[in-house]
Amino acid sequence: MLTVIFPESNGPSRLVVAASAVAILGLTFQIGHFAEHALQFAIWLLGDLSNICGRDTPWMSPWVMALCERLGLWIAPEAPSARQVMLGMEVLHLIGNSIFLTGLICLYKIIPSKWVRWAIYIETFHLYEHIMLAATAFFLGKPVGMSTLFGATSLVDSREFAVGVRVSWHFAMNLLPMPFAMLGIMEFARDHSLRAALARSKGI
Repeated sequence: MLTVIFPESNGPSRLVVAASAVAILGLTFQIGHFAEHALQFAIWLLGDLSNICGRDTPWMSPWVMALCERLGLWIAPEAPSARQVMLGMEVLHLIGNSIFLTGLICLYKIIPSKWVRWAIYIETFHLYEHIMLAATAFFLGKPVGMSTLFGATSLVDSREFAVGVRVSWHFAMNLLPMPFAMLGIMEFARDHSLRAALARSKGI
C-alpha cells in the first residue's frame, strides 16, 4: 500500500512506515475517545431520561472509571478517593490527548496538508487545556481551565451547570479536529487516485 503511494522512492522509508503506524493508532484511539465523549454528552442532554445518571453527574463508562480509580490510586495513594478519581481522570485525559496529538503530527509527516495542520492547531490547544486542568488539580485541589470557566463554575450554585459546561466543551474540542484530519486524508487520497489514473493513461 505505502509502496504504491510513494513509488518515487521504491517504497517508503522506515520513518514513513513508523509515522504511518503511529498515525493509524492515534486516529483509531481518537475514534474510541470521541465515542466516549459523544455518549457522555448525549447522556447529559437526556438527563434523568437516560435512566443512567442525572445532569449533575458526568457519565463515564465503567472501564474508564476503573482506569481513573487505578491511576488515581497510583498517583496519590494516601489521598481521599474523590481526589484520587479527580487526579486519575485529569491525567488519563492528558495521556489520551497526547496520543491523539502525536498521531496527528505523524499524519502530517505523511500528508503535509493544511487541513491536517489545522487539526494539529486545534488539538494542541485542547492538550494545553488538559495540561492546565491536570496541573491545577494537583496544586490547587480542583481543575481550572477554560472548560471550568477558570474555576467560576465552582462558584455557581448549580452542579448541573458546571457539569454541562465541561461536558459540552470537551465534546466540541474532541469533535473539531476530526473533520479537518478527514479532509486532509480525503484530499490526499483523491490526489493520489488522480496521479495513479494519469500514470495508467500514459502507460507508466
